[in-house]
Amino acid sequence: MRLRSLGLLQSKPDNPFLPESNKDSNNFQAPWGVQDDHIPFMARGVEILHIIPTPFPRVWHTINDDGEHLDLPTVEDWSRIVTAFVGEWMDLEGYFPPKAQAEAKVKEKRSVTSKTEL
Repeated sequence: MRLRSLGLLQSKPDNPFLPESNKDSNNFQAPWGVQDDHIPFMARGVEILHIIPTPFPRVWHTINDDGEHLDLPTVEDWSRIVTAFVGEWMDLEGYFPPKAQAEAKVKEKRSVTSKTEL
């Protein structure tokens, strides 16, 4: 992935980020289906991008499903990936800061005292 090769992502995955990236789009339906809050939107013909881990995390939809159980480097990586996608899709290249300025910003450390501050 380009963002990882540029050193712009923080997470250090043990496995490939998109292990099924070469899989045909018609083969992504799990035989048991992922039942979640996206179903009503799909039923009404809304195109969705359902980003969800399977199997579900043990805290999924429980009282413990909170910011303390998020991996902040992964959350920030997703933010960068979605931002880069939207920026390229909308052809916003001229609106981004110069590379050196962007790299300096990435290296800045944020002080987060608690994941629940998200």
